[in-house]
Amino acid sequence: MTSNPSDTTTHTETKSGRLHYLDWLRVLLIFGVFLFHALHPFNTFDWHIKNAEQSDAITAIMLLIGPWGIPLFFLVAGTASMFALRRRNNRQYIKERVTRLLIPLIVGTILLTPFQRYLEAAHKELYQGSFLRFIPELLTFTASDPKLSPVEFARWGLHLWFLGFLFAYSLLALPIFRWFKRDAGQSLIVWLGRMVEKRGGILLFVLPLALGRILIQPFDPHPNGHGWLDFVYTFLFFISGYIIYADDRFLPAIRRDRWLLFGSGVAGLAIYVGLFAAYGEIVLAWSGTFVMPWSIILIFSYTLMGWGWALSILNLARTRLNFSNSLLEYGNNTVMPFYLIHQPVIILISYFVVQWDVNILVKLLIIVIASLTITLGLIELLIRPFKRVRVLFGMKPRRRQEQGTKSAPA
Repeated sequence: MTSNPSDTTTHTETKSGRLHYLDWLRVLLIFGVFLFHALHPFNTFDWHIKNAEQSDAITAIMLLIGPWGIPLFFLVAGTASMFALRRRNNRQYIKERVTRLLIPLIVGTILLTPFQRYLEAAHKELYQGSFLRFIPELLTFTASDPKLSPVEFARWGLHLWFLGFLFAYSLLALPIFRWFKRDAGQSLIVWLGRMVEKRGGILLFVLPLALGRILIQPFDPHPNGHGWLDFVYTFLFFISGYIIYADDRFLPAIRRDRWLLFGSGVAGLAIYVGLFAAYGEIVLAWSGTFVMPWSIILIFSYTLMGWGWALSILNLARTRLNFSNSLLEYGNNTVMPFYLIHQPVIILISYFVVQWDVNILVKLLIIVIASLTITLGLIELLIRPFKRVRVLFGMKPRRRQEQGTKSAPA
């Protein structure tokens, strides 16, 4: 990116070489996923392990995070792909994605999914027997009725669906990202850059995001389960992450319109809450099916929350977190194995804790503290010291990792 003298943050980012706030976002978002999963036993939705007593307050908190959390994750990932393609050709880029995404996905699916499914079946009293005897039944069940759908990533890998989506996006977006480098692609980005120079222009991105949901939702049998609706919607965020770093006008526009973006998210929430107050739980059905015009109204409110709040947090990180320290370096190096093993640990701890006769807050604190301690301990004892294990869990070899920390721009 060329520096923009009118925007000191952009100038600092260019001179520093690495956008540390993007690293912070990755680390903090992964930690947020950890907390999100730790809350799952206590919300009112189905999950692998459930506490007998559940909390409407926890459910409300998680519903507020849902519209922007994962979209922001994919937006940051799209930005990372843009920087990666500056230093790599297509073959190098794909090879890196295979090493950093596909291999951990396969390893995690084989090693971690059966254990989680076994604890879930035991907890819900769906299975009684040994773990070894459970595996053939699990394979038979999972392999039955295969679907040509992204939902298969979640069926096989559970929480590792995210890696499956990200690997698929990396391949699907590669020709699009290369096209952005050509004259026609550059013309599109320049045109978008001119549009966002006008106050409120950054909200135009809501239109293709909402249109993507409107076109897919009527035909997706898994609207709330990582099916085609989620796949297309977050893919558009992935592409958007590339675009907003491809022209110097986008980041200043986000900073200028930060309160407008935040307010648009609040407006989307107000629409949703207002409809829920007026019509009750039928609003949930409108979110999962397609009812004219209510589903379209909900889609726009959901997209306003997703785009507005995701960019608000991106801007906040950009202005407050563009620095590095030892905590960031450690988090950046261990983010992939942490993501892989945190949920199995949470499920194991939750399996026992939900049976205790104590209040929700005590159970939640125990699950968070114990799961965090055990997850980090497993990384330090079983993954970090061993070269081949590091590769299997998506970590770089030590020498490459140290060089990358010093020189990579994003």
